Parts: sequence; structure tokens; C-alpha cells
Amino acid sequence: MQIDFKKEIIPVNEMKWHQNTTLLVEGDVIVPDIKPDIRQVLMTEADAIIEGVTRDDGKLNVTGTVVIRILYIADEEALSPKSMETKFDFKDSIDMPGEEMEDINVKATTEHIEFSLINSRKLNMKVVVSLAAKGYAKRALSFLTDVLGEGTLQTRKSPLSLYHVVADTPRDIVITEAIEVPSAKMDIDEIIMLNIKASRGDCKIMSGKILLKGSLLVNTLYNGVDAEAGIQHMEHEIAFSEMVDVEGLQDDCMCHVTYSVKNVYYTLKEDMNGDPRLISLDVVLRADIIASKTQDIHIIDDCYSTTNMVSLHQETLCIDELLSEGTSHESIKEILTIPEGVPMTGAVYNLSCKSRVNGIQIVDEKMVIHGKLTAFVLYGAHGENVPMYSLVGEFDFEHAVLVDNIDDSALCECSITEQGLSFTLNAASEIELRCNLEFYTRAIKKADITIIKHCEITDEEWKPRCGMVIYFVQKGDNLWDIAKRYQIDQTKIMELNRMDTPQIFPGQKILIPGA
Repeated sequence: MQIDFKKEIIPVNEMKWHQNTTLLVEGDVIVPDIKPDIRQVLMTEADAIIEGVTRDDGKLNVTGTVVIRILYIADEEALSPKSMETKFDFKDSIDMPGEEMEDINVKATTEHIEFSLINSRKLNMKVVVSLAAKGYAKRALSFLTDVLGEGTLQTRKSPLSLYHVVADTPRDIVITEAIEVPSAKMDIDEIIMLNIKASRGDCKIMSGKILLKGSLLVNTLYNGVDAEAGIQHMEHEIAFSEMVDVEGLQDDCMCHVTYSVKNVYYTLKEDMNGDPRLISLDVVLRADIIASKTQDIHIIDDCYSTTNMVSLHQETLCIDELLSEGTSHESIKEILTIPEGVPMTGAVYNLSCKSRVNGIQIVDEKMVIHGKLTAFVLYGAHGENVPMYSLVGEFDFEHAVLVDNIDDSALCECSITEQGLSFTLNAASEIELRCNLEFYTRAIKKADITIIKHCEITDEEWKPRCGMVIYFVQKGDNLWDIAKRYQIDQTKIMELNRMDTPQIFPGQKILIPGA
């Protein structure tokens, strides 16, 4: 006789595949005709943007763009700083397994950038781009949670936590804003550089939608209408909030969002008085959204009958077990020293940092993140003919996150965002940097569980025992297994032995009632 069970079907979205790869993007940058020749390159920055992802014949084809920004000293009498921007397209193919995956997300970051000045109007640029691809497959898991009807079947329930990624997806949002020159600053004659970083704020989930919050940190360098006043510098912070749809998102999901600047469009405009003091901005942000959920249920993992033999039909499932997920913080303090022969610092115009993960180790139940922080400083030197100098510093760091029961088989992920940056001029040749880093880490482990698909009570009856049995508990015993061995209701053993809980210990004498 087959037993009827109450079943609970839970849809999950499991990570089935992940692959990291790097590629070299290389090309020549030609100075536009409207720009002066290059005398000295001050700073180069690069950001990688994914443009398209397609699948074809076991390959994941990725196309993207590397946006390169160059700041340089012009080879002209005024030795003024100039900037230019260019883009290199790239494509790569990544081998994929044969499994069917509904959702795939690819993220791109730049790991290294270098240049060589060929002549005053041409540079060769090399950028190392890292691609991180992940594939997810949907499936529905069915579990027995209760017995329908009355009978002699005894069931044991155990808790089970099912972890799955609800969404791992990018969304583009556009922020339109105008920033104004502060009253104490002079009018804009020419914008030298406009640097924008996105800082993460809170996010709020509302049934299939997520409210994204954050701020844009805008750092602007420009030449004022009075050329003798030197380079002008101003900073603005623009708060933003945007509601976006994410399929499957629920209120009880854990959500983490990181932002990267995809495109910046700006125009110099006049204010109400007709003065060039407004900058109209259109900023395209990529929001990478990771939403996950852990669902706790109780499932029947064993059963037996007190009257007949039972035939169990079981199945082994491989599920994702969440070991750790969340954010942690660390403040990095370093000293950037100006080398000998380079002019001392007069005023810092721009300070930016970029962090990257070099590797993750598992040490003593800790996830240890090894990373590198690169700092870029633009500064002016008093009494010098050249108005701007640059300095680059690289610093190694470690950050440890405690994770219970982690081992080398776990899949570990980490992303880092810079949440705050400040500096102090200790001396003309020293800049003390303070960078607050936020680490989003996740550790997942594959776990095999055995579940009951269905069970049948056979026609073979259990031959009842006559008389009471005295049983001495052995190491590793539990009351369920003892009751199952003697095919008796566990509660009857507890009643006879006046036990309030099913807890037992080795050497304990237990009376087993007869049938």
C-alpha cells in the first residue's frame, strides 16, 4: 500500500557554472586634431563595459568596450593639462558545459593598464581585462512534509535550509543632473577633467522591484576665465534613487548592489546671469544586483511502520549550502611618498583609489582576501612652471572573514567597493591616504542530501515481540533509531521511561515496551 504524503515544491535557481578569464586589450590612441601635442602623460584610467553576451555551440561569446581616459600636459607654451577619451572594443569566447542554463551574467573589470608614448600625438595602450562569468539553472525540488490520513506510519522530520540566487543581473540607470560652480569659484573657461565615482547606498525590496539608492561623487578640474589664477577644482555629491524591476525578487531576499560608471555625457551651460557656471550631466550607471534567499522547511527524512514492513524509495540531491554571505569593512591607511627629484606637493587636485581582488585563501575557517589598492594623486607644486603632477602608489592588503565549517571545496566570491577616501598632507613629500573598503563576500558549498521520493507499506506484517526489553544506549545511538529497530512508537518509550525529551546518552538504561 502506497502512502499519501503532503508535498512541497520549491523552485530554486542554482549556480551551475562559473569561469574567470583574462584578456589583453591593446590599441593605439591618436590625439584628436583639436587637441595639442602630448608633452607628458599624467594619468590613465580604464573601465571595462560588457555590451553583449550570446551562446553558440558550447561557447559563451562576450563583447565589450574598454573606456580609456588620458590626462596629459600639453606641449605648448602654457604647458596646460588636457584630457581625452577613447574606446577599444573587445570580444572573447569562453567554453561552457553542456548543461542547460537559463540565466548567465558576465562582469568585467580592469586589472592593469600601461602605456608607451610613441610620439607626441600617439600612444600605445595595453589593458588587462578580467571577465567573471556565472551560469544559473532553474529546477523545482519536491519534498515530503507530512502524512495524509491516519495510520501506523511513524515519521521523522528534519530541518532543511535551501539557498538559491534569485537574481544575478545588471540594470542600467540614467541620472540627469546639473551642477553649479560654487560662488567662491570663478567662471569656467575649459573643463580639464570630470571624474565621477558611484557610491552605494541602501536598497529596498518591494515585491518584484528594488529601490536603488546611492550617490555620485563628481570631481571637476577646469581652467577659469582668469588664466593667471591657475587650475580650479570643485567637488559635488549627487544623491540618486531609482526603482527597477527584477523578476522573482521577494521582500525576504538578501540583496547587494554595486555600481560602475558606464558612460558620462556633459555640457557646459550658462546660468541665469549668462555666465558659464553650469555643467549639465547625463550619467549612465550599471547596477549589478545580486539577490538571494534562504528558505527553511521541515522534511520527512525517515519513516517506518509499527505493524508492517516499509519499502522506502530514496533519492540523493545535490544542493547549494550557504556558509556565509554579507558585508564587512576595513580601513586602509598608507603613506604615499613623493620620489626625489619630483616637486613637492602644493595642492591636491584629485585623489582616487581602485581596489581589486588578487586571490582568496581558506585558512583556519577564515576566508582571507588578498588584494591590491592603487591610488592616483594629481597635485600642483608651488612655484613650478608645470601646473600639475601625478603620483601613483600600489599597496597590498589582506582582509579576513570568519566562516564556520568552510574548507577548500567551497566556492568563494568577493567584490570590493571604495566607500570613502580622504588624505592628509603630513609634509610636502608625504600624503597619508585613508580608504574605507567594503567587502561583499559569499561562500557556497555543494552538499548531498538523501530525500524520500515515496514509500510503501508491504503486506509483510511485523512479528510482535513478547515482553519488555532492557536496552543500554551505545555511543552514536539516538531514540529514533532505537524505536525504529524495535518498531515501536517513540513516544511510548518516552512515556515508559518518563522522558521529557528524546535526548539520550551512552550507558543509559532504557526500557522498551512489548507489543
